[in-house]
Amino acid sequence: MSRRTGQNGTIEERNGAWRGRFLVDVPGQMERQKRSVVLGVKKEMTKSEAKRKLREIIRQEGIDLPTYVIPSTESFGQRVQQWEQTYVVKRKPSNQDLIQYHLKVYLLPRWGKTPVELITAKAVNEWIVAPELKHLSPTTIKGIVTTLQLALGKRFGRGAISYPSKMGVQDDPRCYTVEEVQNIVEAAGGQYKVLFKLAAETGARAGELYALAVDDLLFEHNVVRINKSMYRQKVGSPKTKNAIRWVNVKPYVMEMLQSHLKGKTEGLVFRSKRNTPLVNCVVLNKHLHPLLRKLGLERGGMHGFRHHRVSTLVMAGTPMAVIKKWIGHGSEEMVNRYTHLRPNFMQDELARVPDFAPELGSKIAAFAPFDPGMQAMA
Repeated sequence: MSRRTGQNGTIEERNGAWRGRFLVDVPGQMERQKRSVVLGVKKEMTKSEAKRKLREIIRQEGIDLPTYVIPSTESFGQRVQQWEQTYVVKRKPSNQDLIQYHLKVYLLPRWGKTPVELITAKAVNEWIVAPELKHLSPTTIKGIVTTLQLALGKRFGRGAISYPSKMGVQDDPRCYTVEEVQNIVEAAGGQYKVLFKLAAETGARAGELYALAVDDLLFEHNVVRINKSMYRQKVGSPKTKNAIRWVNVKPYVMEMLQSHLKGKTEGLVFRSKRNTPLVNCVVLNKHLHPLLRKLGLERGGMHGFRHHRVSTLVMAGTPMAVIKKWIGHGSEEMVNRYTHLRPNFMQDELARVPDFAPELGSKIAAFAPFDPGMQAMA
């Protein structure tokens, strides 16, 4: 891009006030526009002071810096078109869908015609508090801004974006209790009894369960191998590298799966009536959610079984390294997010804590109130 030479602007007096004039570039135009600013009242400011103030304003604009370049004429919408062809198409289908949703609903309506150089941290900070984004959680807004930065090919810098704080009471993610899992499995019918039981016994993600093939069940070792995931009825790679794992299960789980397969030796473990891969929304809307309503239980999804499994392992004292391997997470922080310590477990833990000098309470009650006057008389 071409550069402009530095400028000092001009000063003029009008109606008893000093005015400064200078030129600014407009993206997409070769001709610069004039900008006028009031610098101060003539009675209170000399012309030299007005000139210094104008130079400060120009410096803040960056116009007179050696690094200044004319803003690009490329709009965000144009940048996105190229970015979709070079970056988005290489992402996993689930990531592509999320990116396209961010672009279509939030980013292109707001920034589509804006020159990319004008999309700054300051502009984004003003945007994320706009009314159209107030219904979104801070986590969702962070995801949208991340997509924006990826499309721009730059990051605004650590701490440059001030995200809204979480407001109000935050509900815990749904975590089925042991009793709820038992009731769900007992009330479920057909393959869904096996699906829900396996979800609770392995903590596998829904897509990982839907992608399970018969040869992933290592019956001789009581192990379920997870190395793929289902999305839109297509098998692909799992969520992360850590998601590729072997999950040890109890023998009765493998016996349940053997009974479910009825001698089947290949293909998917779970399939629809049409012999097609399961779709999560169908599993939820036609099977799990109606079941929860029938049982009078709080609404939840397949991920509730995953939270249940992690919580059960933590409360059983399973080593963190083992939990991370079985669940497919690489950080202890993520395991902690999935952990929901149940009230009865917390009560049992409290019972194991030694009492703090139980006899101290009665001794304190026996003491008379402190009287400085009595102490002086003594």
